[in-house]
Amino acid sequence: MEKTYLARLDALKRLAADLPRTRFMALARIEALIRMNMGWEALQLDLNLPDHPFKLTHDLVDRAIASLESARSIAFCDGGLPLDVDPRDQTMEEEHHDLFQSLWVQFDADQYRERIARYDDRLRFNDLHKGVFDGMRVVDMGCGHGNFDHAILNAGAAEVVGVDYGEESIRYAEAARDRLNVPESKLRFIHATVYDVPEKSGSFDAAVQNGVFHHLDDEDRAYTEMYRLLKPGGIAWVYTEGEGSIARDLFHVSVQILADVPAALVQAHLAHLGFSINKRYHLGDGLKAVYRATSVAALKARLDAIGFGDYRRLIGGFDTDLDVTGDDPYAAEKFGEGDIRLLARKTG
Repeated sequence: MEKTYLARLDALKRLAADLPRTRFMALARIEALIRMNMGWEALQLDLNLPDHPFKLTHDLVDRAIASLESARSIAFCDGGLPLDVDPRDQTMEEEHHDLFQSLWVQFDADQYRERIARYDDRLRFNDLHKGVFDGMRVVDMGCGHGNFDHAILNAGAAEVVGVDYGEESIRYAEAARDRLNVPESKLRFIHATVYDVPEKSGSFDAAVQNGVFHHLDDEDRAYTEMYRLLKPGGIAWVYTEGEGSIARDLFHVSVQILADVPAALVQAHLAHLGFSINKRYHLGDGLKAVYRATSVAALKARLDAIGFGDYRRLIGGFDTDLDVTGDDPYAAEKFGEGDIRLLARKTG
């Protein structure tokens, strides 16, 4: 069945572009896109959909169009308050620098521990929780606030070095580490770009790229740096966005529609609406972060050219992860390539 909803997404973009760039209309755009994307999230978990997922997505986009048309019909309420910052003046990496720092530092101590437990589970789902990382020195390239690093330590790693170019993220990660009484000798953070990590070549047994490189201007350069850091035979955890999912189609257009809206306004409105911290993170990311989606074949070809191989496909394991399994009759239509998680090895 054809993805007829793509034409309706183009219509939604045109309508949104015609609205005044005011706070009133920006919030109307945000709310319409929240309902569209969360409406799909509810449907994607349903194994017994009442209709084809493309048809149901078409209906969701139509409702978003109707919502914006309704906002335009009451434009007389608009006080004309302008948006004082235009993120389009920044490069993609500059905007992501600001966006992810603000997202990572929102979690309180209990919420942070919950996220560590989530990564503990993800390693367990993939039989990586015992033995695989024992005694290893691991580098996390784009560590954010460092929660995955604690899970890797829990899985037996001797030392983890987290690298991130967000100053606030690093400060948060260090404070969280100290709060959890993890010694710096086991978990250390470096404020640096993943293109140029200040560590010796071949000094790590394992490397992690957990949903970071698909936000970069130059993914190959980052993977080449990962290759440099690994010992011969070292392993790499790679997670990147797969192409073709309905969720990615919807969020991709949402990011375009909100390209001129400051991320801070999106996050403030999500908090004002009372969303949970995890949904504020999920939507703050989905509505504002640019993803470069790919296929499994294209990712493996890129990694092959750099010197990686010996791939094993991993799963996310949670309901909200896009794992292509045989349990859902519409898995291919819903998820496309799915979330691409690979365990690779430095073979070249």
